Amino acid sequence: MLTFQNSAAVRSTPTSIPPEQSRHPALDALIRQSFGRTLGWIDGTTGDVLSLPPDEPMRDWGPRAEMCREVARRGRPEFLDDEDPFLTLALPLPTPDGVLVAVGTFVSRRVALREKLSRPADTLGLDRQTAALWAGRQEPWSPAVLERMAQLVLQHHHSQVRVGELEREAGSLSANLASTYEEISLLYRLTQNLKISEGDEELAQIALEWLGEVVPAKGLAIYLVALREPSNDLASHRARTQPVLLTHGDCVLDLERFDRLIAAANPSVSDRPTVLNNVMETRADWPLPEVRQAVMVSLSEGENLFGWLAALNHTDDAEFGTVEASLLSSVAAILGIHSGNIELYRQQAELLTGVVRALTSAIDAKDPYTCGHSDRVARIAVRLAEELGMTGEALNTIYLAGLLHDIGKIGVDDDVLRKPGKLTDAEYEHIKRHPEIGHKILRDLGKLDEVLPVVLHHHESWDGQGYPRNLGAMAIPLSARIVAVADSFDAMSSNRPYRQGMPGEKIDAIFKAGAGHQWDPEVIEAFFRIRGDIEEIAGSEQGDILAGLAQYSR
Repeated sequence: MLTFQNSAAVRSTPTSIPPEQSRHPALDALIRQSFGRTLGWIDGTTGDVLSLPPDEPMRDWGPRAEMCREVARRGRPEFLDDEDPFLTLALPLPTPDGVLVAVGTFVSRRVALREKLSRPADTLGLDRQTAALWAGRQEPWSPAVLERMAQLVLQHHHSQVRVGELEREAGSLSANLASTYEEISLLYRLTQNLKISEGDEELAQIALEWLGEVVPAKGLAIYLVALREPSNDLASHRARTQPVLLTHGDCVLDLERFDRLIAAANPSVSDRPTVLNNVMETRADWPLPEVRQAVMVSLSEGENLFGWLAALNHTDDAEFGTVEASLLSSVAAILGIHSGNIELYRQQAELLTGVVRALTSAIDAKDPYTCGHSDRVARIAVRLAEELGMTGEALNTIYLAGLLHDIGKIGVDDDVLRKPGKLTDAEYEHIKRHPEIGHKILRDLGKLDEVLPVVLHHHESWDGQGYPRNLGAMAIPLSARIVAVADSFDAMSSNRPYRQGMPGEKIDAIFKAGAGHQWDPEVIEAFFRIRGDIEEIAGSEQGDILAGLAQYSR
């Protein structure tokens, strides 16, 4: 956390600038998408306050102007203040006009509306009553998650800036190579295949095949480095743990020889290509006589190295020139940016995995007697969804929804949640609030948008007598109808300290009687078709949540 003995004077009067008048609407959109709210902007060079959102409690940012300038100089997100429960975040984002610093106040824990916040409010220069009311309405961020999100935003912004630079470079290259249609077409086709769903190996193989049409090389190769050490941690399931060599044409190298080529050529880890011509004549110690000419360029993004692209041996045994070197550099840059985006997306997926794992653990810790309930509901719901014909992303949504369907019970009083006997009417009404509580907990997590209908509606009834919205029949989302059946089965079949689980015959009778009344009859029919599979899931040990997330994630 940054601190200064002497702060600068107020630089300017903060104002609220409408999004349509913003000088950097793309940055505003990135901030809103990442943090679920608008942040203020401070000029990282002058310390001037450029704008503040209307709901920002701290109106006087002038005393922190020098701190924001230091954050801009360091180029990394930092906390200006950490006074429980307030966190003051400063996030530097470079622009063509200089560095803008996004600033905002967050809370690190839930705050009661009447909680006294005298000391932290005074420290931050806030009105005590206003600070308490504002803090009580905020969703909390843990400092670690907030800092990680800020880092991911900064990385994403750097990637976008680099992509913009590459687009400008590509424009200049197109002008210089206007007479070479095949080469321009190659770059165009490659950029059209930039999809986050495409793995870097897939796009690399496409690039090799298209390069083979225009580059006068006997062989082409892309060497992709290992990104992680081999590990049993399924949260890193997308990370490559072994190097991969992709080839096209007459490639005279395998993985071991390519390692020797890298060691001998010592290519630059940058966007500058390394051109090797007549190496047999110029280097007596050259260890690879099968390689006479080569162009090598790194696949990198920022400081991250993802591999190497190489053209090997000119088809006419001539020298490689600037045309081949420039083309390979452009292709390698595109592949490096693509690999960087995939890595950033993988890190975001790991963050989501950690959030889901933490939330699921919180549910189990809240009610240890139902430990494993969410996991079993998730796996049973996925099996039902498969039986109903769902695939791919729909199964991912069902699995996450099953894990998180009861997250709202975090807000239910322990005495009510763990009560062994029958609930009173007031207690029942209290526990019925958990779907809406869960919806509020998750609604600002953009990656979980499709899970929200299940969290909110898994206690709706086919006949419209459920809660919280009294939806009926097809008005209830299908995923919620599926999770409702899985939830009911596990609740009836599981043992509790105050009762034994129901026998299968009784559960079957209840489901048959409730089909078309409490539950979707088609989901109940699917339930009986796979009755044996569901019993197997219910009788198994608690599943590995990370394994489930790895299996059903994109």
